[in-house]
Amino acid sequence: IEEEATRMGGLVEDLLLLAELDRGRPLRVEPVDLHRVCADAVGDTNAVPHDHALELAPGGPVVVLGDDERLAQVAHNLVRNALAHTPAGTRVRVSTGVVGRMGYIEVADNGPGIPPEKSGRVFDRFYQADRPRSGGGTGLGLAIVRAIAEALGGSAEVVTPARGAGGATLRVNIPLAATHVAATAARATPPVVPSPPVSSPSAQLH
Repeated sequence: IEEEATRMGGLVEDLLLLAELDRGRPLRVEPVDLHRVCADAVGDTNAVPHDHALELAPGGPVVVLGDDERLAQVAHNLVRNALAHTPAGTRVRVSTGVVGRMGYIEVADNGPGIPPEKSGRVFDRFYQADRPRSGGGTGLGLAIVRAIAEALGGSAEVVTPARGAGGATLRVNIPLAATHVAATAARATPPVVPSPPVSSPSAQLH
């Protein structure tokens, strides 16, 4: 009874959050480091025994504009989804990075992958592509991921694997903070070295 009450309580909280996002409830918009958020999610998950090989890819800060609490929820939901829908022993790798003016969280695994006919539905509400492995989930975890991403001006997507590659990769894109964009541009632009002055012919005559 206690376990069922806990599950139902979580379901109600998820539905309330989705309802608020549907009504256009604004989220906090502040600089958030996606790499730190993912490090916390991986650390929290690995603090509890599980049967997967979960790791965080090395990386530097990726500062986006978002809601720290909700982006933490995004990272945790992506990790929980990967563990819930892959068999024991699967390697799950969490990484962050930048593409254009977007920062991203990417969770990739080497499990059985997502059939092409199902990849377009994984972010739908109550959809569970693999019910036997869902562990009694509600089917709202990835729907919340997409709703939060879109509320922050971003997106959520299934990344098509390279030819011959297996597994599944989910990515969430969030707009970068202006300071991070400026810092990235500054690092990419080589410093201008002033040229030495050139003496004019008339000056040489004198």
